Amino acid sequence: MSDLPEADRLDGWPHPREARALVGHGAAEATLLRALNGNMPHAWIFGGLKGIGKATLAYRLAKAVMARGRGGAPLATLDTDPNAPAVRRIVAGGHADLLTLRRPADPKTGKLKGELPVDEVRRLGDFFSRHSGEGGARIAIVDSADDLNRNAANALLKTLEEPPPGGLLILIAHRPRALLPTVRSRCRLLTLTPLAEADTQRALHLVAPDLADAAALARLSGGSVGAALEMAAYDGPGLDAALQAVARKRGRDANAAHTLANDLAAAAAAPRFRLFIDRLQAAFAAAAAAGDRAALDAWQMAASLARAEDNLNIDKRAIVLRLLERYAAL
Repeated sequence: MSDLPEADRLDGWPHPREARALVGHGAAEATLLRALNGNMPHAWIFGGLKGIGKATLAYRLAKAVMARGRGGAPLATLDTDPNAPAVRRIVAGGHADLLTLRRPADPKTGKLKGELPVDEVRRLGDFFSRHSGEGGARIAIVDSADDLNRNAANALLKTLEEPPPGGLLILIAHRPRALLPTVRSRCRLLTLTPLAEADTQRALHLVAPDLADAAALARLSGGSVGAALEMAAYDGPGLDAALQAVARKRGRDANAAHTLANDLAAAAAAPRFRLFIDRLQAAFAAAAAAGDRAALDAWQMAASLARAEDNLNIDKRAIVLRLLERYAAL
């Protein structure tokens, strides 16, 4: 197995395809079951906050479809037998009829690319043109569609305009409204909501039963298991405390802002810098949902600056200070 990082896996934790259960999204599962037992769309967008279980749900659906096979009986649940051959192949990442598209890693540097490029998306055409290896459905999961650049999004649109028979495309999107309208219009949207605090804690216990301070992490995570796990790995509570200190003083404490910027600019702090971007994007998104139009601009700026840092290796200190200025103005 390659040692390169996977864009759709939190470092040190199981991949979503390995999950045997999904907590807190019963309504979403019920919607998928009705479609699966009735008229299944050829393409879905699973939308919602990052880290709340969208990818886990996508793989649960894929396991249920593959395990049932063509012409199988109606399903009462998306639960599957972990020892079923199709399920075992999906968990191992080796099912011939399941394709996952994600930001690739540069084999020379080992770093993940900042975007999901068009060459990756073009793989869909070949994948869906082939006959199913096991006589059933062919399923592709894009995790995440937010990472598509313009050319990649247009290439994806070609597949959506000519849906392949027996094919199912699932787009994971943290901000579905940011996708091209022509992409959105050709997919059915299923929106997942942030988990309740108790459900977040239950999900954390399933993924990381020995995790310290699970209750505190669940409280700080905003309903995102992924955010809670990242906070556990990179001192999220300490980062949150630093952000709150900046917010309390409305950005007037230059020392606090510069101290945090120096901390996050270090090469060894790259994962914590990414957590910083994610935390601010979540704060900007919440403010935008409450009607703050400036916060939406701030969210887009955070995404653009993070992408620029990935692609151009620009000064992280400048990024942090600029984002903190916007954060303090919320």
